[in-house]
Amino acid sequence: MKLTVHDDRPLRICQLTDIHLGEYPFCDEDLHTLQSLRKLFTQKKFHLIMITGDIIQGKDNPTAKKSLSVFYDFLNSLKTPVAITYGNHDVEGVMKRSDMRSMESDLEFLVDRHNQFLSSNRESYTLEVNDRQTGELKHVIYVWDSGSYSHWPKLDHYAAIEPEQIEWFLNLPYSRSNEHTDLGFLHIPLPEYRIAANQITSGNFGEEVCAPRINSGLFYALMKKKNVKAIFAGHDHDNNFSSSLLGIQLNYGNTTGYNCYGNIPRGCVEINLHPNRIDKFVISFESMEEMIMS
Repeated sequence: MKLTVHDDRPLRICQLTDIHLGEYPFCDEDLHTLQSLRKLFTQKKFHLIMITGDIIQGKDNPTAKKSLSVFYDFLNSLKTPVAITYGNHDVEGVMKRSDMRSMESDLEFLVDRHNQFLSSNRESYTLEVNDRQTGELKHVIYVWDSGSYSHWPKLDHYAAIEPEQIEWFLNLPYSRSNEHTDLGFLHIPLPEYRIAANQITSGNFGEEVCAPRINSGLFYALMKKKNVKAIFAGHDHDNNFSSSLLGIQLNYGNTTGYNCYGNIPRGCVEINLHPNRIDKFVISFESMEEMIMS
């Protein structure tokens, strides 16, 4: 499935993150999550649903595959293009990343991926957004699987973006520059989010930034290329803030699932990708009202 925009109209993206569906049959919290999502997509239409990890609670979940399958059936019912990357909790149980990727064949509206690259069983890829009439490439969306935990147990912390994933980004066959407006998605926030937390423009900062302790340099690569104007992460359930660091927006999504920790009202983030700017709105399930964030 392809992504297209008409004239200079924005691409409307719904970011879902940290859904945390548990064991099947679902508990009341998981049913609440699915009911809220059904209501959301009845009221609002998007060009793309971007899921940034922790779809399921993998640990102590013997029915993880069934939980994911039921969720994919739900996504198919929406008939909306979808793209996915994974988080740390997805693979803490019976399923590996390769297992989850193989199940993506069940998705009927999965967006076409370009430049797919595997490193440490983590997939990076791009999505291309073209002009509906001319076919011109308008935007590139970069997706990095940020992994789970460090290769070195003594660090006892979250994984960093692999150097090979950064090299992949730098060597992609696109002629992109500061004139373009592109964005990226991943689950675990970059270490630079810790700096960005000191200059928040909007949103909630309810817990420490749980980024990798090792900085492998993706943000530096983004600065070098200049075309990626915003990054969107998940992972930290009580953060949904927006910030800007050296000209790049560093954003959180909004925790979607009820079956996990966190005090932020559950919901999603709407991203409007314009030719020359990126607008972010937080949508709360409770009110279904948009709050302008950046």
